Amino acid sequence: MDSQPIKKYELKLMMTDYFFLFGIWLAIYWAIDPFDWRLDYRGAGIKHFPIIAITPAFILAFVGGVLFKNKPYINMVKESSGNKKLSFIIWVFAIFVTIGSLYARFASGIENSFLALGLYAMTAPLMAWFVRGSANPVKLIKGIIFIYLFWALISISMQFVKYGSMAVFHSREHLALAGVAILYFLAKSKLAKLAVVFFIAIAAFAGHKNTAYMIALLLFLFFFIVGGIGYAKTIKDGFVRWMFWIRVALVSTISSTVIGLVYLYVKSTLPTGNPEYRLHTYEIAWNKFLSSPIWGNGYTRAATEKFELFTVATSTQVLPTHSDPLDILANGGLIGFLLWASVFALLIRRWYLLSLNPEKQLDASLVPYLHALFCLTFSGVVVCAFNPILNSPNNAWAFWAPVGVLIAALRVSGNADSNIQKVNL
Repeated sequence: MDSQPIKKYELKLMMTDYFFLFGIWLAIYWAIDPFDWRLDYRGAGIKHFPIIAITPAFILAFVGGVLFKNKPYINMVKESSGNKKLSFIIWVFAIFVTIGSLYARFASGIENSFLALGLYAMTAPLMAWFVRGSANPVKLIKGIIFIYLFWALISISMQFVKYGSMAVFHSREHLALAGVAILYFLAKSKLAKLAVVFFIAIAAFAGHKNTAYMIALLLFLFFFIVGGIGYAKTIKDGFVRWMFWIRVALVSTISSTVIGLVYLYVKSTLPTGNPEYRLHTYEIAWNKFLSSPIWGNGYTRAATEKFELFTVATSTQVLPTHSDPLDILANGGLIGFLLWASVFALLIRRWYLLSLNPEKQLDASLVPYLHALFCLTFSGVVVCAFNPILNSPNNAWAFWAPVGVLIAALRVSGNADSNIQKVNL
């Protein structure tokens, strides 16, 4: 009897996965708002519509997991100990903020609480749970990245159209500029990679905001480091490898000097960023932290302050600090801040390990997508340092979602987890 070749069977995404992707598509659209429809300001029903739309996917996934525990794809990708640690830290942070915010909202009657900051931080572990339970986690992760890419390209295109008249992706630079990073990591030739770098540069120029320039430089540094680590691994001779890193250090020093000189030369043409307003609100937040440095006020106070230094061009003088990390520090003290910051400190280490040992990743085809997720995550941290996005529902969702996908997908750790099954996804 002739032997027949074994066909490789690829599990398809389920209806639940497509519900999930549609919800992500809506959430990123609402967050980046490329057509300036101000969807986050049109009442609770419209504001929270993406979350309402994605909720059935989580319910169906939970019910399916309970009813069909023995399906072949359920738990086929086990969670590593390092990823469990990340999920645990985020849960503790989210619960800490949510409890204080619920007290502020219902006991003190404070409308502008930190409730969204706490609740939407839960996006990360919930995203990780959903992705791990998917019929095809790899395909789902790639779908999520391409949704970010789609809206990034739309928003950048709109910024080109509206150049000089409107900042389309201001305070969402991580979604627009880092959203196209996947194109760099998927590019096969140096020319294609250079084209992506050029595209990001002109997109940042079109945005004409200090944050956009910072994100562009951060992405270029990210590309440089990943490329450098990858190239260094191909050098077998230790001395030659050291000489390579010395050249890298020299190039980095010269580049930093040139960037600094260019900044001084063009400083007068750059946006000011309203330093008077920012420094005044930063001072208020810092004094709040000094008054209770350990646990702050436990997020039981308002998330905004009445700004009285001068009249600003907004509809109200009750405004946020414009720095999420500083707000987290001021209202949650060192406990809140260290919980939040430790998530990204651990992710930096995981990114370094991924760059150093990409071959340890469960599925090699995911490596470019993981680097793109790290770009979204780390650039998001920079953006939230100067813009209040983590207490805004859809912006917070778009910020935490890549973190959740990384928790689900990362399989690189200091010591490989022996209980992880290698499966053909």
